Amino acid sequence: MELRELGFDQWFQSKQEELQRPDCSAARVTAVNRDSYLVRNGNSEVLAELTGKLTFTAESSTDYPYVGDWVLVQYYNSGTFAVIHGLFPRKSFLRRKTPGKKIDYQAIAANIDVALIVQSCDVDFNLRRLERYLVMINEGQIEPVLLLTKSDLVSPEELEQRISTVRKANINCRAIALSNITGS
Repeated sequence: MELRELGFDQWFQSKQEELQRPDCSAARVTAVNRDSYLVRNGNSEVLAELTGKLTFTAESSTDYPYVGDWVLVQYYNSGTFAVIHGLFPRKSFLRRKTPGKKIDYQAIAANIDVALIVQSCDVDFNLRRLERYLVMINEGQIEPVLLLTKSDLVSPEELEQRISTVRKANINCRAIALSNITGS
């Protein structure tokens, strides 16, 4: 597998040249577990940790790597362990507001091209929840796609009404109705 297949496009290549770390390689964060990370390059996925400098210079939680981020890593122990030395700029960043009165955010993932918002067509359909998801996605610079599931549980007229309700709320994302029962 090549880095390109993991999403490392021309934009990230140009950023790697700007970061100027010939002793490091690019890898993508695939999992975050408190103080450790899993990173994937074109060949393998290995455990990684942040350098002390990166840990102590972070001004906020968003300065740490998240799933989807591209990082500069240096490999050790025959490529079975990595140390993260830097973080590539992000194309997109999905986050949500933390609960409570304090305005802070919880990161979800980075460098996402498309976010699928799944809403049921039946009684669970909720326009306000859809709007909240769209705010997060649009703030993150991500393309939203609405998946309306269980379309077999409503009549064609009700389905059209759901889509019309979405359009009347000035929600102009792609909407796809589907049913696992009918296959439509």
